[in-house]
Amino acid sequence: MTEPAPSPVSSNCLAGRTVLVTGAASGLGLGIARGLKQAGANIILADIDEPGLTAVAPEFGAQGLPVKTNVTDEASVQAAFAAGVARFGRLDGLVCAAGVAPAFPLEDTPLDKWRFALEINLTGYFLCGREATRLFKKQGGGGAMVLLSSKSGLEPSKNNSAYNATKAGELHLARGWALELGPAGIRVNCIAPGNVFEGSKIWNPTYIAEAAKKKGIKPEEVIPYYIGLTALKRDIKPQDIANAAVFLLSDAARCMTGQVLVVDGGQVYTR
Repeated sequence: MTEPAPSPVSSNCLAGRTVLVTGAASGLGLGIARGLKQAGANIILADIDEPGLTAVAPEFGAQGLPVKTNVTDEASVQAAFAAGVARFGRLDGLVCAAGVAPAFPLEDTPLDKWRFALEINLTGYFLCGREATRLFKKQGGGGAMVLLSSKSGLEPSKNNSAYNATKAGELHLARGWALELGPAGIRVNCIAPGNVFEGSKIWNPTYIAEAAKKKGIKPEEVIPYYIGLTALKRDIKPQDIANAAVFLLSDAARCMTGQVLVVDGGQVYTR
């Protein structure tokens, strides 16, 4: 039986607010940006993929500002935030969704792929979180950050050293920042998605082939296999993750910080 697509959360709960989203040209970053638009927010669409930004920008209209951004470059990150504030007047939220997942057995992991994952998944989060904090404190009135981790940050997967380490690291970044920034009214939370296939650049044919090899199944069996691991047996959609992000950025979550929402259909559990 085909299930209906998930519905967005209540509209306009983020009306008038401005949120910077990294990785916004595709995948979960784009899905979250679309959810924020539905909730009434202005979105700074940050991504290194300039053609991708050009392709998606029209659907955001006046609510969106595409900015080519290299999250591993300090000056590029600062310029993206500055452009957003110049356009929309202030910053209210940050979603770090840019990420990579180089999957290799430990003994075959190239050093450059390991370092690339550290740069995107940790340094990129650090640089964006630091710049957002500076702006939040300058403005006063607090702010909210959502770091996109993964179920692999809670329960590691085989042949995935760089992804496991960086996604677990993101959880502790958020927890530490929550403690540090709470007195300034700045909330920091994580989302740990399960496997989201729709629109994903990570779940590309090469990655699916590697997953098939790891599991001893055919490539066409990979997606049904992973859906079958969940308690709900449900295909997780970008809208599901967007709904969690909208909630965490909204006043409905005003007393939540340092937490992780696991949106994985019931596969791993927080401890």
